Amino acid sequence: MIPKEYTWLLMHPEIENQYAGEYIAIIGESIVGHGKDFPKVLKEAEIYGKEPFIHKAFSSDKELIV
Repeated sequence: MIPKEYTWLLMHPEIENQYAGEYIAIIGESIVGHGKDFPKVLKEAEIYGKEPFIHKAFSSDKELIV
């Protein structure tokens, strides 16, 4: 099952650019934390009492090679 937060993130590609190179913590349709330090982002998100979906946005200065 695909998390609803992931679906929401896919529908908002501008977020990937806005937070390039950072971890983004999402609960529902809200960004509840972001930054380059994963433990800090997780701690920010945990205050909301729900398990966050955390995504690492690609850096805008790097190409994705598949």
